[in-house]
Amino acid sequence: FMVTATSGLPDEEQGRATGLATMTQQVGIALGIPVMSTVVTARMSGPAGPDAVLAGVSTAILVNAALVLVGALLAGRFLAGRQGDRDRVPSGV
Repeated sequence: FMVTATSGLPDEEQGRATGLATMTQQVGIALGIPVMSTVVTARMSGPAGPDAVLAGVSTAILVNAALVLVGALLAGRFLAGRQGDRDRVPSGV
């Protein structure tokens, strides 16, 4: 995971990139567990039997998948814009 997060960066930026990747992972865990637990609980209707738990977990997985897809699309769009900036030759060169 860290190799992917820091690949292509100069040596002087490796520490900052690792710190940012670790921080985002920790924030995602700290926020993701309670949010997904809330989705599961909200989806469970009636007595908390196996079917209700399955319905809640299924909904939470769909919500999580949608959030991951949106995040991947945003990251792809952001990185595509950055790639265009890198391909430009500075005017003084």
